[in-house]
Amino acid sequence: MSTPHIAAKKPCLVTLKRKGKAYFWCQCGLSKSQPFCDGSHNGTGFEPLIYKAQKDGEEVLFCACKQTKNPPFCDGSHNALDDSYEEASQEDIAASASLPIIPPDEKGKAVLDGGCYVVTPTKTTAHHVGGWQIRPVIAGRDGARFLSQFLLQPGPDAQALAVEGSEMVLFLNQGSAHITIGGKIFKAGPQTGFYVRPGEGFHARSLSDTPIELSCVICPTGPEPTPLDTMPDIFDDRIPQRMMAMDPAKRQTMADRFYQVLVGEDMGSKQVTQFIGEIPRSRAAAHRHLYEEAITILSGEGFMWTENARAAVKPGDVIFLPKKQLHSLECTSESGMRLMGAFYPAGSPAINY
Repeated sequence: MSTPHIAAKKPCLVTLKRKGKAYFWCQCGLSKSQPFCDGSHNGTGFEPLIYKAQKDGEEVLFCACKQTKNPPFCDGSHNALDDSYEEASQEDIAASASLPIIPPDEKGKAVLDGGCYVVTPTKTTAHHVGGWQIRPVIAGRDGARFLSQFLLQPGPDAQALAVEGSEMVLFLNQGSAHITIGGKIFKAGPQTGFYVRPGEGFHARSLSDTPIELSCVICPTGPEPTPLDTMPDIFDDRIPQRMMAMDPAKRQTMADRFYQVLVGEDMGSKQVTQFIGEIPRSRAAAHRHLYEEAITILSGEGFMWTENARAAVKPGDVIFLPKKQLHSLECTSESGMRLMGAFYPAGSPAINY
């Protein structure tokens, strides 16, 4: 037996009860006790892989397709087993056809199941401080436990901003700008991501007459960025590269879908991952993630589905997705959909179950 058997095309969510306990992950794919070994590997040339729980009650997604490059954990390889990303079945589509479309309330928010919601940020929620217009989008009062999101627009006299003790990932939604982080200047165009480490400050200045807008995700969740009289003289030179623009050469495939990590572990981010993704006209099969996520629709239209409801989405809308919430994002535009996502804990946007 030269290649492992594909036991399943989705990983197994497992809770490991006790720190230090050894678990034997099946590598051959033949076990009837997936994802664990039951001895079926005898004579195959495969042996189980031993993993010891790192803490009591540790939740892990163990690979069941056996194609992972990071055993025993899922790394999203199951998404490439077919030519197209797993879509909702005709039975699921028919069964959900009568689910209501939740309209937005007076604050532009459509609340779905499990605390998931779609919001159209409006200027009615904006306030001005330190020369910035700040619009809260996701906060603890909305049910977020791990991240916050704000939309930021600097005026000509905008001060530097910082958040004590949290990582920040920025995304330039529109315009071109100089983004200054701790005295280092980065020139960027739209749909570019930036990483600001704890203790560092940042500033933004438009390079044209077009106003710029930044999405700012803060992790751990906390108060909005605070204006500073002067930029802190702090910049972690161990991580000099803090900017990543969308680059088709760097995108990764998930069957007929694509994504590119803009801010992740390679840039030094320990808690939050930011990515940009592209999906064709389709409706994904319902699935879950082990992370809390904020998704901004950049282009295309469609619906966000949960168990008992759906909400329309369009460019500029933001989706808040709690950890483990069952969901499905549908694109109804012929030209497809582009989105930007940021999630905690950091990892791969390809991993789902």
